[in-house]
This record gives sequence, structure tokens and C-alpha cells, in this order.
Amino acid sequence: MSLRSARGRLAQLMSTFDPADPASFDPSQLAEMDDPYPVFDVLRSVGPSLLTSSGLRVVTGYDAADETLRDKRFRTGPIAARFRRTLPPGAAQDELGHRINFLDAPDHSRVRSLIQRAFTPARVLAMRSWVESKAEDLLDAIEARSRETDAKSFDIRADLAHSLPSLVISEMLGVPLADRDQLTEWTEAVAPLLNVQTPPDQLAPALEASEHFANYAADLIAKRRAAPSDDLLTAMLQVKDGSEQLSREELLSLVVTLYSAGHRTTRDLFTNGLYTLLRHPKMYEAIVQDESRAPGAINEFLRFETPTLYVARVPTEAAEIAGVPIPAYTPIIILLAAANRDPLHFKDAGRFDIARDEGAPLSFAAGAHHCLGAALAWMEAEVMLIAVTRRWPKLALSGPLPTWWSSGPFRGLTHLHVQPATRVEEE
Repeated sequence: MSLRSARGRLAQLMSTFDPADPASFDPSQLAEMDDPYPVFDVLRSVGPSLLTSSGLRVVTGYDAADETLRDKRFRTGPIAARFRRTLPPGAAQDELGHRINFLDAPDHSRVRSLIQRAFTPARVLAMRSWVESKAEDLLDAIEARSRETDAKSFDIRADLAHSLPSLVISEMLGVPLADRDQLTEWTEAVAPLLNVQTPPDQLAPALEASEHFANYAADLIAKRRAAPSDDLLTAMLQVKDGSEQLSREELLSLVVTLYSAGHRTTRDLFTNGLYTLLRHPKMYEAIVQDESRAPGAINEFLRFETPTLYVARVPTEAAEIAGVPIPAYTPIIILLAAANRDPLHFKDAGRFDIARDEGAPLSFAAGAHHCLGAALAWMEAEVMLIAVTRRWPKLALSGPLPTWWSSGPFRGLTHLHVQPATRVEEE
């Protein structure tokens, strides 16, 4: 890193966070940071968790995060209760109050069991050849546009990383392709509701988008009830466990959640990771030469530039984190991204290395709330990486340089311009 960039990063940190006072950290500061990892390093230096001035307990160590995610005393139901208490009556309150992420047992166990009967590993595996075909179609389209316009570079985030997962989840839920952009717009507008505190200027647009999305989901469900198909939404409508079925509220919430997570998380997982990989051209070349390295690369994408920075939990009884007593109902923020660079768990944790073999990162969480769509996101990212390295063995970053965005717990790049060209030297 140059002296100029180091000074710029320090100035950025000082404008949003005081390194001399780690307890001053607030998750809302993440939206102002291009690179939050130096802040995570400061927080982790205090210990595996710390209590902030606002009363949040922030978990940064890998082992502490993993244990907390798996400890049944730390729940998400109080988060749903908070949404029901603080949001006005309407679609946002209903959706977030029933979102599977924020359900506790027995409701969570029942809903997850039902959705797993529909969203099976076999369904994901059966889709792989279709996903591979769609990836090739998108790459063909990129090359055709480049020939027509004589463009030397293109935005791979927009043209592949967003388009493919959007196609996949639309296919799974029966969403017409013409509606994808509108649903994406609503998804992004709703995301600020998942902040610890929603920025006031973003609340009204988020509530309005929630209403539109809920109406769309209700219409989609009604159409699928009238005309069943061989898709995930039909399977969710028909799935039963004895007399148990998914309620209307649960179905509406699942459609919104699956569409949102089904394209945004995968898009950011791949784009964040590819950006880092292209800054390490020898590693890109290693995948070109040996595709069996692709799974290790995806694992490192998830670890090094985690697309979901944090998740929240609340203990409903007295508990402890890394030996520290935690009073009941203390709000907990588990910084997955910080845990994924814990040097006590990962050797040389600040170094990107696709050959790393130190187990799974916590990017999909762990325990009862381990991400339902993890296998799908992983498969899509792997398909994209293999397709890109086959098609363009000499791919390089191209201007303009990407910038980072953050909304709620989510973090990604606004664009990623690349060009099939002679590669730059390793940083």
C-alpha cells in the first residue's frame, strides 16, 4: 500500500470511527467505509467480543462467533418482535415479522423443515447443467456486444454476476424475466430495514418498496396456485409434513427472502471475490490451468470479502461469550467478516490465498440458521468462475476502478470493469 493510500484510509477511519476508543463502534458506521477490515482488526484486538458504548455486544473472534451462532440461547425471535413493535402496520412489518431468519423454534424448525422438503439438494444439483448453459449464453452475449460496439472492457458485475443469479432465482420462483429489474429495485430499497437503525431518509422508500414487493409476491402465489408448475414456488405451496403447511404470511415472506438473497448475496460473493482474484493474477492463472482449484477459490472469496458483514442475535436468558457473562436480552452483533479474518483461526488471515485449507468461513452463518441457499449460491459462483476462466484465460481489471457500497449488513461493489487482455503484475 502506498503512503498516500494509507493516509487516505486512516482519514476515512478517523471520520467514522475512533481507533483509540473501540467501544465507540456502531454498525451504522460501516456504510461510510470502503474498507471496514482495519476497523475489524482494531475491534478484534480488544478480544473476541466487546461491549460498545451503545450497549451492543460485538463478536469478532472466529471461535466466539461460531459458538454463539450454534448456542440455542442466542435467538432471533426478539428481532422479529422488534420489527413488529417499531415498524408501522403493513407489508414490511408482516414480512420481517415472519422472515425465516428471525424465527425461533418451534416455528423456525417447522418452517425450515417444510422449505427443505421443497428446496432440496437434488433440486440444486439438477439445475447445474441449466445454470452452466445460461452462464455460457451470458458470456456469448457479452462478446457479441463487445464486437458490435468495439468495446474493450465490460462490467462483469452487471453482465454476469447479477444476471445469472437473477435468472436462476427467477426460474426457480416463476418470476417473468421482464420483472427482474423491478424486483431488484425493490430488493435494494428494502435492505436498509435490516440496519441496526434504519436511516430516516431511507425508511419511507423501504416501506413503499415492501408494499409493492408483497403485492407482487401475493399475485405470484395466486397464479401458481391456479396453475402449478415444476418450480420451487409450486413445491413450497404443495409441501406438507402431516397436517403442517406453510401459512400465507410465511409464503409471502419466503418469496421475498429467497428472491432477495437468491441474487444479491451470490452477486456480491462472486464480484467481491473476482475483484480480489484479479489483483492476484497468478492465482487466476492457477484456476485457468486447473479447474479443481475453483472450490478453494470460492471458499476464499467467502472468507476474504464476506458479502454479509454481520448477523444479529439476542440471548433470551443469561449466557456467556468466550467466558464473558452476557445478561439476557443484550443485543448481539456477530461480525462474520471480522471472524473470517481472525488470525487465531486463519494463518496470515489478511492474505488472500485460494489454496488455503483451514475449514469453512462463517459467511453463511452456522447452527440452526445456517443459510438455506448456501449450496445454490456456492454452485452458481463456482459455475461463473469456471466459465469465466475457460472463456477468458487472460482477464484483467479495467477502469474505472470499482467502488464499494454497504447497506444494512450487506457489502459489495457497485461495478467491476474487466477486459480480456494482457495481465498486470502481481501486487
